[in-house]
Amino acid sequence: MTLAVAIDANMREITVWTRGVTLAKEARDVATLMAKAGGVEGLYVQSFDNYVDLPDRINVACKSYARLSPEPIETYYEYENYHPDVVVVTEETMVKGHNILEGCKPGTVVVINTARDPQKLLKYISPKEKLANVKAIATIDANALGMNVMLTFDGTEGAGDDTTIGAGVGAAIAGAVAKATGYAKLESLLKVAENKDAVKLGWDKVTVLAL
Repeated sequence: MTLAVAIDANMREITVWTRGVTLAKEARDVATLMAKAGGVEGLYVQSFDNYVDLPDRINVACKSYARLSPEPIETYYEYENYHPDVVVVTEETMVKGHNILEGCKPGTVVVINTARDPQKLLKYISPKEKLANVKAIATIDANALGMNVMLTFDGTEGAGDDTTIGAGVGAAIAGAVAKATGYAKLESLLKVAENKDAVKLGWDKVTVLAL
């Protein structure tokens, strides 16, 4: 039986794939920064971690989410983005073996933290039938920007994050996401991120391949 899930027509959903514990903080930062930037611009926003895959374990695939909408979010208590508009992958090997495009809408943008040519990653992305819904793949080599430092070693238990938001890799990826999607202005991200240089580098150095 297929689960019927309500969709907020004007809501934009961002799903961030990551590896449990080791990159959980960076994924959370991407989702949080995009939501906070949307809030600066007057949108209704939400950001949270995945309750479906918990408890997370080291290097096991898990997800963080953000939602941005010009109207109140009706699906506030849905704990998963079933129809993402943006799919973010914090570590390049995750494009292989994970159905990162599951449920994605037509016009989806995929953003991958990698030094590889985006064209070369296409053969690994699945499910294959959803590639027709992808309008662009964007890549940003956030690790090469001098920010590949483990900031915290934490889990994604759904609690509020009282640590610095966007001090490293996550800030650069968020800058790339904002530039590739148009979902947030650069100045909005700069207001909410700790590492403003990282945001600018992600914004300036992202490569976008239109499909």
